[in-house]
Amino acid sequence: MPDFLLFITVSSALQSDLLMIDNTPLDINQYTIQLKQWVEEVVRGKRWEHFDDLHIDTLGGQFQRPGRWIEGSLLLLGALTNMYDPHLYQTLLVIRLTPTTIPTVVQELDSVLLEKEVDTTPPSFYLFPQPSPVVTATMQKTVYLPKFSQQLQQQVYFQEQLDEGEYERSLMVLAAMPIKTEGLC
Repeated sequence: MPDFLLFITVSSALQSDLLMIDNTPLDINQYTIQLKQWVEEVVRGKRWEHFDDLHIDTLGGQFQRPGRWIEGSLLLLGALTNMYDPHLYQTLLVIRLTPTTIPTVVQELDSVLLEKEVDTTPPSFYLFPQPSPVVTATMQKTVYLPKFSQQLQQQVYFQEQLDEGEYERSLMVLAAMPIKTEGLC
């Protein structure tokens, strides 16, 4: 199992606020203020109407390195979903993958391939009210990935669309509830 899925098995990770990325301690509290400010700004200004997003690399620190984007995004997704009422809001994490000239065989998608295929665009978080017609319309254009969804205890989707001879691809994680960290190994 790739490193970015292994961290989820730590049962007390979100409770202790001390997580590991590349065997380096990560203090989620270091990013909590920035995340809360972003959530408050989006909610206060209804900025979901303008697709206001938060790229992981703008948080600085350990998240500026592309090799930490997937793992860091999933960690911060858990922190984000603990900051609001899941009945009122939901977070969509979009992880862009490198474009390809041939369509992706969805059955061949696995965490190793996804880790190698992360694009140069950093993952982004989007916050939407519940229910969101934008999210519903977006999810209707995707393929649900049950294996990843079970591993992450979130709704994970794959989207691919042809644009000027290349297939633009994204992995999307739709979170309305906190990530469960127990028993995922």
